[in-house]
Amino acid sequence: MKSMKRLLPYLIFFNGVVNFLPAAYGQCGYAASVITNKDYCVGSSLLARAEYPLERIVWYKDGQPVDSVTATQSLAAKPVVISLGGIIPGYDVTTDEAGNVYTVDGAHYRVVKWTPGSGTAVTTVAYTDAARLFVDHQENLYVASSGNVVLKYPPGSFDSSIVVTGRETDYQTGLYVDCQGAVYFGDGPDAVITKWPAGATTGRLVAGEYGNGSGPGQIDGINQLSVDSAGNIFVLTFTTVQEWAPGATSGVEVANWGGLVAGSDMWMDGKDTIYIVGWQGQLSDSIAVYKCVPGTASFQRVCAYKFGNNGSTPPAMTVDSKGNIYIVDGEDPDLYEFPRISAIDSAYMPTTPGAYYAVVTDMQGYAATTNTIVINTPSSGTPSIQISSTATSTPVCTPITFTATSANAGIDAVYQWDVSGLHVGGDSTTYSNNLFANGDKVYCILTAQAGCTGTVTDTSNIVTLDIDPQGAASVTIATPKDSICQGSAVAFTATVTNGSNQPVFNWLLNGDSTGDDSATYSRDNFVTGDIVTCVIVSDDVCGLAKSNSIAVLVSIPPVIAPGQIFTIPYGKSTTLDPVVSGDVSSWNWTPVTGLSDPHIQNPVADPAASTLYTLAVMAAGGCGDTATILVDVYTPLGIPNAFTPNGDGHNDRFYVLGGPVNSVVEELAVFDRWGQAVFQLHNAAPGDANAGWDGRVHGQPAPPGTYVYIARMKYADGSGQTYKGTVMLIR
Repeated sequence: MKSMKRLLPYLIFFNGVVNFLPAAYGQCGYAASVITNKDYCVGSSLLARAEYPLERIVWYKDGQPVDSVTATQSLAAKPVVISLGGIIPGYDVTTDEAGNVYTVDGAHYRVVKWTPGSGTAVTTVAYTDAARLFVDHQENLYVASSGNVVLKYPPGSFDSSIVVTGRETDYQTGLYVDCQGAVYFGDGPDAVITKWPAGATTGRLVAGEYGNGSGPGQIDGINQLSVDSAGNIFVLTFTTVQEWAPGATSGVEVANWGGLVAGSDMWMDGKDTIYIVGWQGQLSDSIAVYKCVPGTASFQRVCAYKFGNNGSTPPAMTVDSKGNIYIVDGEDPDLYEFPRISAIDSAYMPTTPGAYYAVVTDMQGYAATTNTIVINTPSSGTPSIQISSTATSTPVCTPITFTATSANAGIDAVYQWDVSGLHVGGDSTTYSNNLFANGDKVYCILTAQAGCTGTVTDTSNIVTLDIDPQGAASVTIATPKDSICQGSAVAFTATVTNGSNQPVFNWLLNGDSTGDDSATYSRDNFVTGDIVTCVIVSDDVCGLAKSNSIAVLVSIPPVIAPGQIFTIPYGKSTTLDPVVSGDVSSWNWTPVTGLSDPHIQNPVADPAASTLYTLAVMAAGGCGDTATILVDVYTPLGIPNAFTPNGDGHNDRFYVLGGPVNSVVEELAVFDRWGQAVFQLHNAAPGDANAGWDGRVHGQPAPPGTYVYIARMKYADGSGQTYKGTVMLIR
């Protein structure tokens, strides 16, 4: 890997600039919107908002400009000196959309990132002896590195992929990535610019001919390049800036600094204003930034400062989304920022009703258009709509035209026509067709902004059609039930009248063909609002016959959580509170024994013994669920204080009595008076006499007397408790 310092003489020999252009943030589009600070009436203010600081706002009413405002700006005369903790930045500098500054640390073969406000802290984002950088609008980092390749680093990753492979060992002297991910790079020694589309393995020559020169198709050295939104390529050469239109075989000079400054880097905004940086005098100790407005071909100084460089390393510069200018120099251990202060009034108060929007321009010169807000007068009435038709009772295939008449609809009203619940027609005040079914219901939905309330919708009257087939083929569809449970299948059957023996069916779901061509249509994944229709090939002038439409209502069944258990001590009661999701219209508990009311959600239960109840729930749409719920009646936990292991079948063992369901005797231990364990068990169910002590030790009867016990319990809810005491063994 070559060191950057060893490359320096090579780069100076070709006037090569080891830096890049920043990502053209706004060029790739950004969000901009208009909101109202109050309501949608005259007298409310409109506020323009955008992702980036704005330089200009132009307000429009009904498509015509009515007002504009430009930000007040000032650029600091002296730079803020930012120490990068001993790193000597150079060769390149750029920023991302968040304002982070990226530069090359040539001494350590890496690219570092500095976050504003972080002091001197820098973060390494790539390890390579970078010559040029670019951060696109998706935060991908592109690095022109040794081996004449361009590497792409995804955000936060140290793993890169090669996206450009240059000729031989030449180093590119310009790098740009457009919004589609195409990489443009300039090969300074060869004096050409090639374009590599995203994912391409080869590039295409888009500017220049191989070899420096001043001929019609040549570029006299490449210091930097940029590409505007129209695809025009701008090239900073040794003495000028050239513009190469897409497909052009030669460039046009658009700027010439005439010896004013030795330009070493270029940056261009969204209005094609060109900024260059270089020495004020060749090999001077003063660096300046100049700009050239399109059509002027001359440069004006923007900012300048003095530094201790001996002029052997070209400076690099960039501009962030706030308009701040950054400059680095390969022999100066600091980053220089010329801060820009700007302020803009983003509010506008409409004085007359109309449709208002704004075209905003950010600090980098890129424009975006906001949404439209309709402003009304307080006296505007509520929007309403009525429809009429040329006929309501016609023979089959007769064209019928429907016309909507609205009141107080204002501007930008939206009309949606529906036939039997199915959206048809475009956004128009009229709708016409000749393919209707008997019983079709036609109506129109109006969406408009009116008064001070914003968006209002109104549905028109319904026109029900009486279509007479007059002996022509017709089709009707039916289903056993149009209200079904989610996941259940439902079938539709078509009945043809006056049709052929083998009619051709085409089933439609929400107006789209399903591909089913039989007399029946079935599926199990309907959703509420789905509309089923069927058409057949007809022998009349229509060519088709359309059935009635059926809207499907899908109910979501309630679900009873499985494995529910309620525990109560013997002789007590509890209110059952089953876990059930979904809407429930009816409850039914069986058996009814021990329940206060078997037809409510929360009956009081007091069964004399443990009972397994069956709960059945039903939703309003007829969907339901069934599950079993255990009510466990238990004897409260107890530990006897004496037992008689004499084999008579009564009180022969010492064990834990009773206890709630799913509780566990984690340990039961019995000790004699000398502290020796005479019995132990683990993880037994309470109430199990077979798991108790039978009064024997090593198979021999234990002597009568008093023994000490410890019982450790664990309950179903995860809690635990320890019991200690004595038990008398009686023989």
